[in-house]
This record gives sequence, C-alpha cells and structure tokens, in this order.
Amino acid sequence: MDIKAWMNDAVIKINSLDDGTEFALKDLFDGVKWEELPKGDRLTFGRSFKNDVSEGNVKNVTYIGKAPNNSAKYRKVNIHNY
Repeated sequence: MDIKAWMNDAVIKINSLDDGTEFALKDLFDGVKWEELPKGDRLTFGRSFKNDVSEGNVKNVTYIGKAPNNSAKYRKVNIHNY
C-alpha cells in the first residue's frame, strides 16, 4: 500500500467537500476501491490519517470522534475560521 498516494487522494476529495461536512475515511473513496484493500491496510491508513490530522498536517480536517461502527469520524473545517 502506498500511504502517500492514498493520502493525496484523500486530500483531493476532502478539498472538494463543503465546509462542515462530516465523513469517515471510506466515504472519500469509491466503495470498491476501499473494500478491495486488505483490512490491515485500511487500519494502517486510518491510523496514519488520524495521526496526520492530530498533528495538523491535514489543516482543513478535525477529528470529531467515533461512529457507531467504531470508525473515526472527521469534519472538514474552514481553516480561516478554525
């Protein structure tokens, strides 16, 4: 798995979302593409993405908690108002 490539794809999709949109990582990818990833790779990418958000490397996203299915939930924010 190329985490940088997946991160780039995620950032492109996030930039197309409206401010305030809540999402899980799998929402950013075509369902087939996401589901074809082995579970271990999805978990690894999820941890990496969450760490990047927490460290401020993804400036227009904030972690908002866990969804009922235990996936991480995020919100796109306007970096000028955040």
